[in-house]
Amino acid sequence: MSSIRTERANSEVERVLADIIKNRLNDPRLNGEFITITYANRSVDFRHCNVGISVYGGDENVVIKQLRKSEGYIKRELVKDVKLPYTPELTFVLDEGAKHADKINEILSTLNIPDEVMDEDNTTKN
Repeated sequence: MSSIRTERANSEVERVLADIIKNRLNDPRLNGEFITITYANRSVDFRHCNVGISVYGGDENVVIKQLRKSEGYIKRELVKDVKLPYTPELTFVLDEGAKHADKINEILSTLNIPDEVMDEDNTTKN
């Protein structure tokens, strides 16, 4: 039962953080950046939360730095929208998963794999 509660809380924190960063954080240094919250994992006691960030179209280090500088504002907005027993300390972490997926797709697109020829009843011809 506790794991379902944890997943719901993480999902809600993730959703609200995405809204805060996208719609409420008015930082001109982040304009034009496509920032995605990939995960929010809070500790069992709600005091800490690791937030995965994926950045497209900009310098990841600048984005992480600006989010860390805006942490106070982000936490205040988070507490307004999500009922938590404590205001968690946010740790923004660069999530490299999307970058790795793009690299894999790029490599796969360069492979020269012939298409399989299918006949009428969807069996492969040799």
